[in-house]
Amino acid sequence: MLMSRTVTGRATVVAALLLLSACAAAPGASEGEAAKNAGAGAAASPADPQALIADGDAALQRGDLPQAALAYRRAAEASDDEAIAEQATELAFDNAQFRETLRSAQRWLAINPTIEDARRYAGVAALELHELDEAESQFAALLETAFLSPAAGYLSLLPVLADHGTGPDTTELFRRLLTRHPDVGEGHYVLAAAALRGENFALAVEHARRATEIAPYWTPAKLLLARSLVASGQEEAGLNIARELAIAPDADISTHLEYALMLASVGREEEARALLTPYATGERVVPAALRGLGMLDLQQRDLDAATKRFEDLLGTGAMSYDALFFLGSIADRRKDPERALRYYSRVVGGDFALSAQGRVARIKAQQSGLDAGLAQLDEFARSHPQRGPEIVAARAGLASSLGDEKRAIAILDEGIARYPDVVDLGMARVFAYERLGRHDAAIKELRRMLAERPGDAVLENALGYTLADQDRHLDEAQRLIGAALTQMPDSAAVLDSMGWLLFRQGRLPEALKYLQRASDLGEETEIDLHLGEVQWAMGDRDAARTTWRQALERQPDNEELKERLERAGQ
Repeated sequence: MLMSRTVTGRATVVAALLLLSACAAAPGASEGEAAKNAGAGAAASPADPQALIADGDAALQRGDLPQAALAYRRAAEASDDEAIAEQATELAFDNAQFRETLRSAQRWLAINPTIEDARRYAGVAALELHELDEAESQFAALLETAFLSPAAGYLSLLPVLADHGTGPDTTELFRRLLTRHPDVGEGHYVLAAAALRGENFALAVEHARRATEIAPYWTPAKLLLARSLVASGQEEAGLNIARELAIAPDADISTHLEYALMLASVGREEEARALLTPYATGERVVPAALRGLGMLDLQQRDLDAATKRFEDLLGTGAMSYDALFFLGSIADRRKDPERALRYYSRVVGGDFALSAQGRVARIKAQQSGLDAGLAQLDEFARSHPQRGPEIVAARAGLASSLGDEKRAIAILDEGIARYPDVVDLGMARVFAYERLGRHDAAIKELRRMLAERPGDAVLENALGYTLADQDRHLDEAQRLIGAALTQMPDSAAVLDSMGWLLFRQGRLPEALKYLQRASDLGEETEIDLHLGEVQWAMGDRDAARTTWRQALERQPDNEELKERLERAGQ
């Protein structure tokens, strides 16, 4: 299955970088530009940093972000003024120009090797670029110099790096760093958290367990071990750990809530509800409990109950954006676009801001045409410039959802020119090519990206799946998907890719094994379609129909499932 990581928001990351600075203790480049960039600063002498900065400002004004970042970096290289290097680094980072961020940060460090912020920017940019050796070098130095202890450093790095790079890359980075501090429990903790995000559950269990051995009374480590065990399929073992923590005399509300979420994640909704309800009634209402109950109601399709929960949550004054978003979602499900629009329009901050504004754009596009929807997203972009790559992806997604794939590709072409280092935009263009049946273009794009990021598991899986789906170069596809599976052994998408490849190779029993595992891990229509095809090919047509019917119950508007069931005689 093709997959892409989500483009991250920059505002959160900048705040986290500032947090890292607050946590820090007192401290004891090559060119390689493409010819097309040669024009930046052409009117200025290379030795005239102020003229180069003026060129950068002009480029920024006209929206040419790569040229702006390039001009500022050249200004930094033409000057020994640390402030110019800092400004160049921050401008590049704020505009998702990660190659220039790295080069400007390296220049900043050449001027002043003790600057910890420069190392942070360089490390994050290198991680985004899949340059793990550079990222390791920068963060290893930070762990030794920027914090009161390596333990404090690991805990401070986790929230920053969780929003950057791919899951496998972040996992590999922490694995490398931990070799320097094998007895630091916090290091094992962050590696386990990264492995969980990177869909390597056995690794997560291993290091979460080691963290609890080093720090046996550390509740967060025990909860992480519980989550890792549940994710790995060892549900009872994980729930038993969480239960013991929840019933302990000194257990706090957050432990109870986390245990309830674990129960809900394995289908034990009534037990989860029983834990959450006391915190959602009475004199002391915990907003997170109301939210959790509302999510359970939504999962059980009880829209009236969910509405009451989220209205109550809105009334607490906490998690307001979450409440508004889910109330909008309920109105969407009820086919009430005007009410949905009223709720979604008010979500201008928080984790759901772009999703909500994207849904506003969709409703407006359905009412007044694609341009009206795109205008809505453009307005959001003006007030949230740091979210530029995400908004490009949202604009392209809106065009695609209305069937205008050519417009989607045009939007992505422009976005990739503006944000050349954001791999998710390249992946979005691959998806658009696939939807248009331009398989050769999709394969060419994936090969280009993988050449720039060798060993990137997300790209290896995407190229391997695309080749398998087109029944081309199956040996190469197997090598690529196998390499991705080594890094992400519990990824539903990669397991699906391997299963579909084996199906193409005629190895049906092996294909069935991988696809059943993928189906257990993720409820994706494509996985169910593939699983049903293998069951059908093996002669178990009743099982295939059951697989497709159950998938259609979850996605009642899915045309592919409807068409496949119709061909199956249902």
